[in-house]
Amino acid sequence: MSATLWVPFWVGGYHFLCPPWPWLSKWPFQKLPEELTYSLASSPFSRTQLSDFPHLFGVIMRTPTSFAFWISAISLTLAGCGPEQKKQGEKPGAGGKAPKPKVAFVSNNPAEFWTICEAGARKAAEEEDVDLQFKRPQDGTAATQIQIIEDLLVNKTQAISVSVISPDNQIDFLDGVAARIPLLCVDNDASKSKRRAYLGTANIKAGRSVGELIKKALPNGGKIALFVGQLDPVNARERRQGVLDVLEGVESKGLRESPDGKKYGAYQLLGTFTDNVDKNKAKDNAADVLTKNQGAMDLGLVGLWAYNAPAILSAVTDANRVGKVKIVGFDEDNETLEGIKTGAIEGTIVQNPYEFGFQSVKMMADLIRKPESVKIPADGIMDIPHKVLTKDNVQAFQTELKKLLGK
Repeated sequence: MSATLWVPFWVGGYHFLCPPWPWLSKWPFQKLPEELTYSLASSPFSRTQLSDFPHLFGVIMRTPTSFAFWISAISLTLAGCGPEQKKQGEKPGAGGKAPKPKVAFVSNNPAEFWTICEAGARKAAEEEDVDLQFKRPQDGTAATQIQIIEDLLVNKTQAISVSVISPDNQIDFLDGVAARIPLLCVDNDASKSKRRAYLGTANIKAGRSVGELIKKALPNGGKIALFVGQLDPVNARERRQGVLDVLEGVESKGLRESPDGKKYGAYQLLGTFTDNVDKNKAKDNAADVLTKNQGAMDLGLVGLWAYNAPAILSAVTDANRVGKVKIVGFDEDNETLEGIKTGAIEGTIVQNPYEFGFQSVKMMADLIRKPESVKIPADGIMDIPHKVLTKDNVQAFQTELKKLLGK
């Protein structure tokens, strides 16, 4: 314990509390309690100035010496005899523990895919003892995603992982976030931004696997249509590119011009249909293609986002064409998996959303606590491999997925 005797004095009508001979003393001078450190509008010292010089000024008032002033002086003298204050910068939480680091994960839409990702994120948050916020933009728009991230920053979130909705239009915003806290891209990258790393699927490779499933289902060629929520996200464009590369028999290192209406090898691309993350619109898109191609016996419909394959299957079922129209999906929506088991869907490409969440939260925790330990590849890309599911392995996958989700 330490005692500091604060001495009251006055100059020109102003009253002060000051420790004796601060320039000579070795007393552990302490900042005055906040409620006693103030100044009136007429005072020559602002609150900021008082805070800057806690060892010189305590209470300043422009009133005649009052009983309250002397009580303050005595109280401060006695307060100096109490336990020493905590070191500057310590912010104990409940029970005297430091508060948990705040991290957040922001998806690009509310699809069920993100429930699996959240399970992995929560597991990592438990292991790393961090406070996790998991947010899903319900309308799937960049504006909503930006607002969510801004709110997280206001709440002093210390690291954020995000599946970027519109990379080309969000770069400046993302750079601003990255200048303040560690920023990771997950599932959908913004490679031109200043994010620390991208964790997720190599989407051109995954798209190529989709193309291989189409070729297996329609070995002699045919008509195909691609369905996806939006084409702004890089993952959508890269998956599309991978599909068309395989059908055409080429290999692209990046995105290239691949227009609708063109023939890719033996496959005619009818179009790429977007639904803006609206499941009803997704089904309507598929139904429209079915109506316009009623007599086609070599038709393949491909869903590039998680909810697309179930929407396609619903439209195909309504048209009484299950088994006649070949369906290939992406991700592990339960309806997709059940469709594979019954033979209504040829197969799907599954990412590893559980690991997306798990690894990103682990990395955010390390970037906050021990940034020097985080090893990121030179290209900033941390590939989490995908898997091809067909009728042969879908049951084993479902069993493992249920274990991960605690079902």
